[in-house]
Amino acid sequence: MRYINILGTQYEVIKQTEKENPKLKDANGLCEPYTRQIIYAKQEAGIDVFDNIEAFNRKTLRHEVVHAFFAESGLTEYMEDEVLVEWIAVQFPKISRVMKELGISE
Repeated sequence: MRYINILGTQYEVIKQTEKENPKLKDANGLCEPYTRQIIYAKQEAGIDVFDNIEAFNRKTLRHEVVHAFFAESGLTEYMEDEVLVEWIAVQFPKISRVMKELGISE
């Protein structure tokens, strides 16, 4: 188990299989703001496994972390917007690189 700080709130990051957590049946990950958990799927061997599982896990975790930031900000209506959450999760590494390049990341 691992813990991260989302706007002053501690979230537990958990890797589980679909058997361990049936909520992962149609999802690669999920954010549970009421239990303060970010859960992502432990990929099992099979034809549906991605070639670069570590990159896929990073992308999934970024997506769920964005959900948690919206939840902790009180912006639950945005937390439920999968298109917005995914856009931020995909674009954030690029935005972060530009901010660091300009020396304005903090």
